[in-house]
Amino acid sequence: MVFLAVITLPIFTCACEGATKTTVAITPGATKTTIATTSGSTPTMPAGLEKIEHFVFIMQENRSFDHYFGTYPGADAIPSGVGLLDPTDNTTVTPFHNTNFIDFDAPHDWSNAHADIDGGKMDGFMKEAYTTYALSVTPSKEPGYDPKGVMAYHDYHEIPNYWNYARLYVLQDQMFESVAAYSLVSHLYMLAAQSGGYYDSYNQPKPTQYDFPEITEFLASSNITWYYYVTSGNQTDNEGRAIGSAQAQAEEPDKYTLWNPLPAFPAVQNNPTQRVRLIDTAQFYADAANGNLPDVSWVCPAFDNPLSEHPGLKGDIRSGMAYVTGLINAVMQGPEWNTTAIFLSWDDWGGFYDHVVPPKVDQYGYGIRVPGLVISPYAKENYIDHQTYSFDSWLRIIEERFGIPHMTAREGIASDMMNSFDFTQQPRAPILLSPTQEGSLYPQPLQIIEH
Repeated sequence: MVFLAVITLPIFTCACEGATKTTVAITPGATKTTIATTSGSTPTMPAGLEKIEHFVFIMQENRSFDHYFGTYPGADAIPSGVGLLDPTDNTTVTPFHNTNFIDFDAPHDWSNAHADIDGGKMDGFMKEAYTTYALSVTPSKEPGYDPKGVMAYHDYHEIPNYWNYARLYVLQDQMFESVAAYSLVSHLYMLAAQSGGYYDSYNQPKPTQYDFPEITEFLASSNITWYYYVTSGNQTDNEGRAIGSAQAQAEEPDKYTLWNPLPAFPAVQNNPTQRVRLIDTAQFYADAANGNLPDVSWVCPAFDNPLSEHPGLKGDIRSGMAYVTGLINAVMQGPEWNTTAIFLSWDDWGGFYDHVVPPKVDQYGYGIRVPGLVISPYAKENYIDHQTYSFDSWLRIIEERFGIPHMTAREGIASDMMNSFDFTQQPRAPILLSPTQEGSLYPQPLQIIEH
């Protein structure tokens, strides 16, 4: 018997758009997911945004906001009195500082997100952590194997550069994953503000092709340059650069993975002029140094790369921090720093505790809160941005800057992140942090901002 699940997705509207409704049909065993979309109006570019000519979006893996910034001064941080019951020994586990560099890999799919959220109680994290052991993982107190680790947090002792970027630039403490699901779905929303009705890896087959629009199609048709850089190197050099072998550089960008869905879009896959824009991150370092950054770029690790910071991949968070610092330094040392904005986030919460109830914008999201950082010569200094954002906001600011119509109503309701910038200030000089596992001492001194 074939079961046909029909999902009706309400599309939210802005004042300039008519109401639409999208119906998605998914057949178990099918390999293609499709969704009909209606493009919205072309947004107006806000004043000052023309000063940004290059947008760099760096996506790392699986960290909640509280896990990385839950004790950051001034942020919407872990409240006092929090404690969740460990279902195996009935002890109460309170948030604790984890000084280890490898973390527990907790479940983080659609069902896990909703169980963690638990109708707004935000109390399902410990219970869900133990469902991992149905997958034959043996619990222990070793780093990376203790389910209590979902209640752990890190601070400047382990990730000093991330805390320094928050101090020197902008920390967004209301950034939410666009969808309450896992990495592939999140990356689809990062590129398309939808996932074609696919959201649950436990109960839906992974699609092999997507027939809905994504942002690179619109960039290409408007002669806006873009690259999707895939990091094949799994170790960093003394400049924080991750350079893979020649074979890995040639092969990894072309692979359809949970962290790189673009090869499954026919408009990319079947168009040689677009397919070549999937390229290894080794080229990113060269492009940044030579003043050849595209208008829009994404930088994501190759699947299962330990530099991703994904828990359980035998790489520690310091390695990921060093790699990200190397990317940011490459832009800062290049000739295009003064016209660039860098956005850094983590694609989902990874099963780690967060106390903020996600806003509900439709039946798919938002998901659980993740860290967001904005680094730019026009970024505000030492600023915590409390506005609500998601990866839809990344798309919104691209669309505003380059005059691209909204692909879905998600961008229409998304905030554009302009609050993170001050375009009346003079471009700030770059601040290079140490691209090592130790990072730079926190806190780094602030700059004098000139207007």
